[in-house]
Amino acid sequence: MKNEILFNLSYGMYAIGVKDEKAVSACIVNTVIQVCNTPNIVAISMNHDNYSHGCIVENGIFTVSVLSENTSGAVIGALGFNSGRDTNKLNNVSHKILAEGVPVIKENSCCWFLCKVISSTETPTHTVFIAEVIAGSD
Repeated sequence: MKNEILFNLSYGMYAIGVKDEKAVSACIVNTVIQVCNTPNIVAISMNHDNYSHGCIVENGIFTVSVLSENTSGAVIGALGFNSGRDTNKLNNVSHKILAEGVPVIKENSCCWFLCKVISSTETPTHTVFIAEVIAGSD
């Protein structure tokens, strides 16, 4: 099989908002899927090496901001090409902090939802987090 055939799958662009005991952060992922809608359950896939991965494991919550096609390269670069371990990725990105302490992206975001992890599955490089959507807005 040619692995390149998988390049034909379609993806979106999402910012996953997280927190740790000191700060908030966010990262870019392209894999968020709706699993079911009664209750509303989503799944995200995240690399084990991501700083945000550890935050989700530690706190069990995260946000998903659905980014529009108009999201600037500067926002995608800030959230996608830096590590939250080393920098405040949200420093120049328009966002708000929810009462639960996790951020949502305001800049060119189609909508956001707050998620509580209910289970996870491990792969060699990624964790698939299964989460209930407990709040959201457009």
